[in-house]
Amino acid sequence: MATWQEYYKDHLVSMDTAAKAIKSGDKIWCGETVSISYNFLDKLNEYKENLKDVTILYNFSTSMFDMLLDEESKGHFRLISMFTGPLDRMSGQMNIQEFHSMPYELLIRTVMDVYGADIMVTEMCPPDENGYMNCSILGVGIDSIIHRDPRIKMKIAVVNKYQSRAPGDFDKINFPVTDFDMIIEDDHEMSYLPVSGPTEVDKKISSYVMQYINDGDTIQIGMGGLGEQITKELYTKKNMKVYTEITVDSMVPLVDAGVVLSVKSGGCYGSPVVYEFLGTSDKVIMEDLYSMLDPFSIGQQENLVAINSTLMVDLTGQACSEAQGVKQYSSVGGSFGYLYGAIRSKGGRSFLCLRSTYKDDEGARHSNIVPWLPEKCVVTTPRYLTMYIVSECGVADVFLRTNKDRIRRLLKIAHPDYREELKEQIISTGQIASDEFDD
Repeated sequence: MATWQEYYKDHLVSMDTAAKAIKSGDKIWCGETVSISYNFLDKLNEYKENLKDVTILYNFSTSMFDMLLDEESKGHFRLISMFTGPLDRMSGQMNIQEFHSMPYELLIRTVMDVYGADIMVTEMCPPDENGYMNCSILGVGIDSIIHRDPRIKMKIAVVNKYQSRAPGDFDKINFPVTDFDMIIEDDHEMSYLPVSGPTEVDKKISSYVMQYINDGDTIQIGMGGLGEQITKELYTKKNMKVYTEITVDSMVPLVDAGVVLSVKSGGCYGSPVVYEFLGTSDKVIMEDLYSMLDPFSIGQQENLVAINSTLMVDLTGQACSEAQGVKQYSSVGGSFGYLYGAIRSKGGRSFLCLRSTYKDDEGARHSNIVPWLPEKCVVTTPRYLTMYIVSECGVADVFLRTNKDRIRRLLKIAHPDYREELKEQIISTGQIASDEFDD
């Protein structure tokens, strides 16, 4: 019987050979963020004239690759990202990549049932002494599930020594070398997109949210400036736990300082600092999408505090979080699962945060709290799921309130310059009368 070392050597191929194995009509799952082999995609793009209708399925690119901005790739490749990041947004605005909108808890069904992925090409860690390859910290959430799906007819491992090994259940996140039809070696450092720092608005919103966070709570925080600010302020708390879709850089010193006792995560977003942390800390367990993003699993966590952002809300509490009108900005991701999960959690709380105003392309300022969502707006979060809505002007507790209560409370967190106008507009709809306000 051949050893795993012999199998590895016999199945080791060049990037060129692997790319030539892809045929017209194939549907490829390519991983998420740093588990995506961008070099493989570039090699594949070199053979586009020989290919037609190849579907490229992935989640949130953190590095540029040729077909993303190559208008001539259309027809040869169909690019579909499960979440719209900055690079994917540029591609989508060029009408190359297709925007997708679904909550992450439905991602596997989207990839496998709807689009029928039949090939998997993802980056993996080098094999251990027993011939098992770890799926890496960004392969746990999704790749580890798709890898085991019998509908995948060909698996290609791109082995990269710079990938960080994920901690967790060995059998869930490690795969024998013999599972793979082809193996490519491609060592390169991890790509990442810088995380934006907190603004003054983020700092103000964070100050309101922190009033509702208690010692011993379990925290979920999204990426971006607000998440960075809230994690900085958690130093005033103790015995905290993190249960989150993504771990970010600013969580690392919280663990080092003993503020956070444990981290359970489905992935990360940030710099190599967080990659190394997740791969080496004994305080971390990584779990797959079914554990970290299903609202029923989330709801089993007691005292869960879910903190997410949105772009616009109307005066009854429904929120537009993924688009600006019909213009796609991001995607649903994990926010829906955590907002719903927080409702089911014993002692759970959710916070949906937004800045009270925005400026349009001409520099004119407008309110992000509106009497009704404008025509063509996308509703990401229905109003019955929102609990606390927060702007830099205050906190509105709207959960299980009447429509009139919601209107009165949300008006108070709108920017003062727009409150009277909003009041008049909502009165005009007949949902509330002028004498029913408590100011």
